[in-house]
Amino acid sequence: MTKLQEVRKEKGWSQAVFAEKTGLALRTITSLEQGVRSVNKAELSTLLKLCIALECPLEAILDDPETLNLLEQYRKIIVK
Repeated sequence: MTKLQEVRKEKGWSQAVFAEKTGLALRTITSLEQGVRSVNKAELSTLLKLCIALECPLEAILDDPETLNLLEQYRKIIVK
């Protein structure tokens, strides 16, 4: 189970409901959750739609160590 799928299920949403809340195609949600498409390589706009709908930070759905490290570095710059 992907982190994205875990967070969605914690909300109690079906993939169809999640797709509706994000404005993304059901096929996109399914592909991301099944790992057919990598969440870590998704467009920023897609990631933001997912996180806004789920009301979660990016780290909650990303699982690539390099991407998570870069996000942490970015946040340190912004917080200064």
